[in-house]
Amino acid sequence: MKDENFSNPGAVGLGGFALTTFVLNVANAGLVPQALLAALPLGIFYGGLAQFIAGLFEFKTGNTFGMTAFTGYGAFWMAFAFLMYAPTIHLMSPTDLGPVLGITFVSWTIFSAIMSLLSFRTKDKTTISIFILVFFLFLLLDIAQYTGSKIMTTVAGYEGIVTALVAWYGMYLAIKSQFN
Repeated sequence: MKDENFSNPGAVGLGGFALTTFVLNVANAGLVPQALLAALPLGIFYGGLAQFIAGLFEFKTGNTFGMTAFTGYGAFWMAFAFLMYAPTIHLMSPTDLGPVLGITFVSWTIFSAIMSLLSFRTKDKTTISIFILVFFLFLLLDIAQYTGSKIMTTVAGYEGIVTALVAWYGMYLAIKSQFN
C-alpha cells in the first residue's frame, strides 16, 4: 500500500550514487588522483549506506526496481571501499586485489545489464540513461581492469563523470517533482 505522504527516497539514492561516482571517476580520469582518498569514505557512507537505506525506503513505496537498484549499488559501494582498504589492513595481499576487482566488476556489469534492460519498463528517459551509462561504465572498468590500460581507465573516468551528472539530474527531477 503506497503512502501518499511518503517522500521520494530516489532523490537520496541518486544523490549518493552521483556524488560518489563523480568523486571516484574524477580520480579515474586523472583529473584529481587524490580524489580516491575521498571516494572510499563516500563509498561507505553516502554512496553506500545512504543509498542502501534509500533502497529500503523504496521497499516501503512498493518500488521493487528502485529497491533492487539502490540496495544493490549501495552494497556495491560499501564492498568496493572495503576491497580497496583490504590490502592495507592485511585482509588480502595487494597482488590479489586485481583479480578480485576484475571479477567484482564483471559481476556488476551483468547486474547493470539486467537493470538496464528493466529500466526500459519505466519509460523514464533519465532512468534509462542512467542505467545504460552505468552498464557502459562497468564495461569500461572491466576492459581497463583486465587489460591494465591506463587509457581505458581514463575513458572510464570521463564516462563515469557523465554518468554522475545524469544521476544528479535525476536527483534534481525527483526533488523538483515535490514542488509540482
